Amino acid sequence: MNKKSFLCFCLLFCFTFAWANQDLEKQAAQQYSQQQWSDAIKSYKKVVKNKPENEVAWYRLAQSHLQLQQGKKAMKANKKLNQAQQIPVGLVHYQKAQALALMGKTKAMWQALEQAVEAGFSNINDLRANSIWQPYRSADKFKAVLTRGDQTVRPCMYDEVYQAFDFWLGEWEVYSNVDKTGPMSGRNSITKTEQGCLIMEQWQGASGSTGTSMNYYDGLQQKWVQRWVSGGVSIDYAGGLIDNKSGQEVMRMEGEIYYASKQQQPQIRDFRGTWTPLDDGVVQQFFEESVDGGKTWYSWFNGFYFPAKEEAKSDK
Repeated sequence: MNKKSFLCFCLLFCFTFAWANQDLEKQAAQQYSQQQWSDAIKSYKKVVKNKPENEVAWYRLAQSHLQLQQGKKAMKANKKLNQAQQIPVGLVHYQKAQALALMGKTKAMWQALEQAVEAGFSNINDLRANSIWQPYRSADKFKAVLTRGDQTVRPCMYDEVYQAFDFWLGEWEVYSNVDKTGPMSGRNSITKTEQGCLIMEQWQGASGSTGTSMNYYDGLQQKWVQRWVSGGVSIDYAGGLIDNKSGQEVMRMEGEIYYASKQQQPQIRDFRGTWTPLDDGVVQQFFEESVDGGKTWYSWFNGFYFPAKEEAKSDK
């Protein structure tokens, strides 16, 4: 065989080998997705033999062994992921913890579980549903792992910085006087969503006006942000908790208001809002506007929020 023929043979062999390995990986993936665990194990063993650097294959091989309650074999495959680059570290530790649980190595299992949540593992559903954890669910350590995992999934439910505006949450009747005299200005519904990270406002004015705002703590600015839209008016401002002149902690945001109507001149003005918790669960919302760059301010809206009556809530 001459040099040219040998080169062609090598290329053909490499192409055929690569093609066959692709088919094998495809077959293994199909068996894995169809939960044919024994067949998947056989196929993934061949895959890693041909491509020992294939991290996904090692991970799925270990998972298949776990499904068959084969702790030692799962651990053997999992060890190949000690320096994994493609599989998240949290998943590697969690897989290891399951293998250790099946092997009865409880002390090492707890350590691996703690390492998993420390590395960002957040599949709370699997922690709650996986039969491997049935003997440990009542343990304080397991409850702590669940909490840590939940903190990863829902950080806004635990970090105080995301709860600074919670005093505004509720169903409210809004009046222009603190003694609740005069007609009601409107009703406002302030609720939390997006796993505690977003506060939504739905305003219904007594005159028929409506308005909606999104409020959230922006980690990029490290400020609270509100974006309000009501008809042709939009407000965009940011801020946070400050102490007022009386030393009371209030929420203050500053920014700009925009009027879509050209009859309003200037259309863009400086704007600020202050929310103050008062006695008996009442909250004051005070808005100010400036047309001279903040040199002087005048009142734009002053409302006192009273918890809505039960019959008012049911009417809505």
